[in-house]
Amino acid sequence: MLLTGFVVIGHRGDPLKAPEETFQSDDLAFQDGAQYVELDVWESADGVVVIQHDPNTLRTTGVSAEIAQTPYATLQGYHTKNGEAVHSLQELFTHYQHGNQKFLIETKIKKGVPHPQLEQKIADLVNQYGMQKRVMFHSFSLSSLKRLQKVLPECPRLFIVGSLKRINYSVFQYVNGVDISTDLLTPQLVSSLHAVNQKVYAWDEMTETPAKWQWLANLNIDGVVTNYPAIAHQYAELKADAVTVHKEGLATNVSSAALPIVRNPYTPTPTGKTVPARAAFEVTKAVEGKAGTYYQISQNQFVPALTVALAPQAGTLNQLIGQRAWIHTKRLAVAVHPSPNAESGRSTLALNNSPITIDAVHQAGNTTWIHIAAGWLKLSQCLLRSPISSLQLSPHTPPLPATAVALRLTPKSDLLNLPILG
Repeated sequence: MLLTGFVVIGHRGDPLKAPEETFQSDDLAFQDGAQYVELDVWESADGVVVIQHDPNTLRTTGVSAEIAQTPYATLQGYHTKNGEAVHSLQELFTHYQHGNQKFLIETKIKKGVPHPQLEQKIADLVNQYGMQKRVMFHSFSLSSLKRLQKVLPECPRLFIVGSLKRINYSVFQYVNGVDISTDLLTPQLVSSLHAVNQKVYAWDEMTETPAKWQWLANLNIDGVVTNYPAIAHQYAELKADAVTVHKEGLATNVSSAALPIVRNPYTPTPTGKTVPARAAFEVTKAVEGKAGTYYQISQNQFVPALTVALAPQAGTLNQLIGQRAWIHTKRLAVAVHPSPNAESGRSTLALNNSPITIDAVHQAGNTTWIHIAAGWLKLSQCLLRSPISSLQLSPHTPPLPATAVALRLTPKSDLLNLPILG
C-alpha cells in the first residue's frame, strides 16, 4: 500500500499571474499552494548574486544589460512590468527571513561568463540568514553542484537534464535527485531512478499546459517545477489523500453496461473509450481517492472499480448478469439503495416475491450486492431462478406462496401470512 504525493515548486514564482522572479510572483505561487519557488541566479560585474533567468535583462525589464558585465547598483535601477526592481539573493532572503517560504535555486553557469566563487557566495548568504533547511539547488552544471556539495552538504541538490545521455551512475554521488524534462519521463525511468535512491523531479518549458497534468499526475514523481502551481497543488493534495494498492491480475466488468475509461483517478476525465459489458481485462493497481476507487488497466487509463471483479471470483459473479430472480425475505419488502452500501440511504422498496433482473454486481468483502433497475440490494435478499452452486448464499426461509399476503398488526409484531380467498 502506498500513500502518494509530490512537492510543488512554482517555476520562477507564478509567471502566468505576475512578472517572473519578483516578490509578487513568488507570493502568488505560495498562495496557490507551492511549497517552494524556483529562481535563477547569476553574478553581477561586482560579484553580487542577482536573481534573473536570462543572462541579459532585456526580456524582463526592457533594458538590455548583460548581468555579468553590469554593476548591481545599475541593475537595481531596471524594473519589471509590476514596478519591482531587479532583486539580489540577499534581498530575497531579507524579504522572507521571518517566514517559512522555501526556495529552489538554480545556479546559472554559462561558458565564457565569469562566475568567481558563485557557490561560496550563495553558501555565505544561506548561512548568514539561516536558510539551510529552506533551500534546495538544481543546475545543468554538474560542476556547480559538486561545489555546492562541498560548501552546503546538508542542502539537497538536483541535476537538471534535458537528455537521457546526461544520466549515469557517476552523477549520483554528487546529487540527491534528477530534475527531468517531462518530454523524457516514463514510469520505467522513474522506477529505475528510485531504485538507486534518486529523487525524481519534473520540469517543463514555458509551453506547459494544464492538460499535461492529466498525464503527469499518474507518474510517481517526487516533485514538479511548474508554471501552474494552483493546478499542481490540487493534484498533489488529491494524490496525498489517495491510497494505491498493487493488484496485478485478470478482472471482469460484471455489468451489462460498458465501463468508461478515464485519464487518471484523481480528476477522472473520460478518454472516450470504454471496456465492454462483461469483458475481461488486466489490471495493475487500485487507486482509492476522493473521486472513488479506480483500477489501472494501462498507462493513463483507469476504470471505476464499482462493477469490477477480480479473478477467480469474477467468473462466478459474471454469471449473475442478466439473471432473473425474486425478492425473497421474511418482510413485506426490502430496501433498495442508491449505492452498494446500506448507509447510502434508501431509494425505494422492492416488494417480496416481486421479479427482478440483475444488471450489475459489486463484491464488498463477503457481501455480494446486485444492481437492478431501481438500485442496489444484497444478493442474499433474493432467490435466483437459476442457482449458481459456487455462490455461498445464506439459507433462506421458504418464500410466500403467490396466493398469500403478509401483514403486521402493529409495527413490531410478527408477520401474519394470510391466504387470499378466491
